[in-house]
Amino acid sequence: MKRAIGWMAAGTLAVGAVGTAWAHHSFAIFDHTQTYTLKGKVKSFQWTNPHGYIDLDVKDGPPGIDHFTLEMTSINMLQRAGWKSSDVHPGDEVTAIVAPLATGDKGGLLLELRMKDGRTLVPPVPAIDTFKRSP
Repeated sequence: MKRAIGWMAAGTLAVGAVGTAWAHHSFAIFDHTQTYTLKGKVKSFQWTNPHGYIDLDVKDGPPGIDHFTLEMTSINMLQRAGWKSSDVHPGDEVTAIVAPLATGDKGGLLLELRMKDGRTLVPPVPAIDTFKRSP
């Protein structure tokens, strides 16, 4: 009986963990119907797992947005796509194309990052073509 309860508990935990992981990697929290183009200065760049982040002080973007947090994919995925931790620095002037959070909060998913030196960095977002680009 104890063994059966142990197996049931392990199974429940496994199913719960898979469900949590699947939900965590969903892109449903981002608006797929529009994108923002934000020009500004990098305040911070976090090369961390499970996701990288850029905090951007926005100089040019939609009204009311002066700061925006850009979420990226995992560091592992970014590295496989050719990104390096030295690509972005605080103080860099950049143009970011992002899918905003569906909640309207000042954050979103980074779809493209144009550097002042002319480089364009594209994070490896799964199904990136499902995000409709706004003019």
